[in-house]
Formats: sequence, C-alpha cells, structure tokens
Amino acid sequence: MKSARAVETEMDRSARRRSMGRELSCMIETDGKEYCVDPAGGVVGVLGKAWSLPLIGVLGNRPVSRFNELQDAVGGIGTKVLAQRLSELSELGLISRTVYPQVPVRVEYSLTPAGSSLRRALVPLLAWATQHPPPPGGRAGGRAFGATPPSRSDRAGPP
Repeated sequence: MKSARAVETEMDRSARRRSMGRELSCMIETDGKEYCVDPAGGVVGVLGKAWSLPLIGVLGNRPVSRFNELQDAVGGIGTKVLAQRLSELSELGLISRTVYPQVPVRVEYSLTPAGSSLRRALVPLLAWATQHPPPPGGRAGGRAFGATPPSRSDRAGPP
C-alpha cells in the first residue's frame, strides 16, 4: 500500500501535468525521478524524424563531414531532407556547422559535445534492438530493425 506522501506526490504530478494544458504523451518514472517525453517538440520531435539518428551516427564516425559526404554515407536521403535535418540538429545544438569563406564555399558538419553525448546514449538502445528483433513480418519505419537503408545507387528511379 502506498504511503499518504506517495499518493499526494502522484496527485501533485497529475495536477501539474493537467495544468500544463495537455497530457504529456509519455511519463517514465524510475529511481525516484520522472522523465517526460513529449514528441510534439524539442529533441524527441527531431530525433523521431527520418534520418536524424543515422546522421548522428555517421557524424560521430569521423571528425568532420561535408554535405555530399553525408548524403553518400547515409544513402537514400534526399538533398532537401538532408538540409532540413542538418538545420534542425544544428538548432538543437547537436551538430555544428562551420562555413569557410572560400570559392567555392566549404561547409563542414560535426557533432557538438552534446551530440556526442547523445550518440553514446543511443548505443544501449541500439544494442537492445539488435538483441530483440521484431517478430517475423514485424517492421519498424518501413524497414526491419537493424536493416541497412538502401544506398543511393540501389534506389529505384531516375539517376
């Protein structure tokens, strides 16, 4: 049976969530701490978008990358989406964008310390996903867990 203090704390949390004007989509309580995940915005909103996690992975594999190098390394990502994801990740402070004023202009991308920290935090999740594949026929995001996205040369359509 829960103590009166524990019940009161749960009631306070519930009231606090309601006072925010909406229910949060996911609440995780562990080790006496509460973690809120709100996919409508912030880091989770960007990381939930296609290509964000592969970009963080690739950017962490090398000190710096240029736009076309990223497009080739990730494979299958279009120019417009790549530009959007890089902008979003930069706005969150996860990657840095360095412009060199030369002709032609050279732009390099790299992970910030926060991006590197996030990348390290993803490793246990990826290890879990490798150990717990979906049931036969189960799919995630159109591809099986751990599946490698098609390379640019494998895509159907005009060159």
